[in-house]
Amino acid sequence: MLFSFVIPTYNRALKVSRAIDSILNQPEWALTSEIVIVDDGSTDDTETLLQKYILNNQLRLIKHPSNRGVASAKNTGILNAKHEYVVLLDSDDLLEVNGLKYLNKLILNNRYDVVFCGTKVLKNNALMYDPAFWGIKSYTDMLVNPVGEYLPVCKTQLMQKNLLRNLRGYESITWLSMAKVGCKIYYDTEPLVLVDDQGDDRISVRLSGMKNSAQMSEGYALYLKEFGADLKRLNYMLYLKINFKMICYSLMRFYFEKKNQN
Repeated sequence: MLFSFVIPTYNRALKVSRAIDSILNQPEWALTSEIVIVDDGSTDDTETLLQKYILNNQLRLIKHPSNRGVASAKNTGILNAKHEYVVLLDSDDLLEVNGLKYLNKLILNNRYDVVFCGTKVLKNNALMYDPAFWGIKSYTDMLVNPVGEYLPVCKTQLMQKNLLRNLRGYESITWLSMAKVGCKIYYDTEPLVLVDDQGDDRISVRLSGMKNSAQMSEGYALYLKEFGADLKRLNYMLYLKINFKMICYSLMRFYFEKKNQN
């Protein structure tokens, strides 16, 4: 089979059920896919609500004993994926009607290493990506073109060798690292996911910089360490912008650390 849908969740019982149903409602989903849910230490009734799916053999549930963060939850799912491609779907997102059929055809016809499919906002269908940025893209293309939010689909073996860094919101470091070593990466034009952007605890969205200044500053620092020299050469203004953001988050981090000590 082709796809392992990896869905991390934390205290999103009702919304993760909705995400699961968006896959189960796809025509003949069981012929191509499995669903792996990683419960990242939820304290609500997530496990109880998932029992109906477990009893019907519609998914596998893996539990973390405590909350480890979204990257760790995704990595657990990736390491337990059994099929050829991992699809990283957030617990509060929905797979578009007939999205699986479209994705299946796209992968079978091309066998890319990584595919990025478009997303749109659930409440108003606004696109969250640039459909003009499409086709096979190089490391340079990806580095100098911040192009929005996508659904990542990656060969499982490749993903298992390049696990996500434990930095909220910095999956781009993983994808850029793959592109830098020559992986075949394709950006598609179709939106396959509806994104529920309501609620500040959405698992795929960084919380406010004030609450996560440490993670944000560490993420920017790592990004610049690995790609800064190339970015400085290719897009100096973007390089300066990222440095400025890193300094701002570092100052916020210093402020909140001092405040917590008092």
